[in-house]
Amino acid sequence: MEKSKSNLDNYIQHLMLDDQALEQFIKNPLASESNYGLTKAERAVMRRVVQHLPATSKSGFGLRTKISYRRSLRLLQNVLHNSASKMHTNVLRANSDVESSEVKNGVSSNGGVFHMYVYYPNGGSKDYTCKQNSDINANGGPYSNYRYFQIVFGSGYTTVSRLLLGASQAFPSNISYQTVLGGNQKPYVSEITIDGNAITADLSNSCYDLQSNPNADFAFWFYSINGLPNYGGTNGNEGMSFADYYLNDGDTVYWQLIAPDQQYGFQPC
Repeated sequence: MEKSKSNLDNYIQHLMLDDQALEQFIKNPLASESNYGLTKAERAVMRRVVQHLPATSKSGFGLRTKISYRRSLRLLQNVLHNSASKMHTNVLRANSDVESSEVKNGVSSNGGVFHMYVYYPNGGSKDYTCKQNSDINANGGPYSNYRYFQIVFGSGYTTVSRLLLGASQAFPSNISYQTVLGGNQKPYVSEITIDGNAITADLSNSCYDLQSNPNADFAFWFYSINGLPNYGGTNGNEGMSFADYYLNDGDTVYWQLIAPDQQYGFQPC
């Protein structure tokens, strides 16, 4: 993954990958200002978000796990990406002529500019079918790397499916994907190959069947819009297919390989 123009974004990504760097930041946030080019404001916001401690506190290290700290970092990164989609130098931008979806009331039919982030763990190509978040965390977590796409459609209704297809056709060496049919005979993403890494979570596997496995808590390719969960639900093949979710001009779609993580109150999948 190439670097962005934002020192804060780059530093967050560094902390996502480097345990020693994360420990050093927690122990001495001041070093981030001089060594990584963060402003005082960026450092202060980052410390408050990550540590949940007032500025007068000397250190919060040891009170939480690294995974917990990185969850907080991820929240801050999500805000950055959602509000500053143009801050990256490695944006893959293209005009697309992918056929539009059927008419949908209440959604603009004049095309527009759409944004898409694909996050993925370290470890190269790997099958995470029936795996849990702990397996993903063993490879740096779901947000270790990301690729940002900007696709422009001249006209027509745009779904998440159209956006993903447009990106894959415009940049086949950077992204491709496979799908499987859910119980409703709708397509669901089972694999995304991003920058040469084929990362699989096959929802057609019986381990994802909530009728026979009601406590399932396994990873799948989850999409969200503008940093928010889909109104139609995204619990694997029980949720709304990406082929049916319509977008508005300017929307940002996030793809991430995660399990629902029931300890945080999500439903099984």
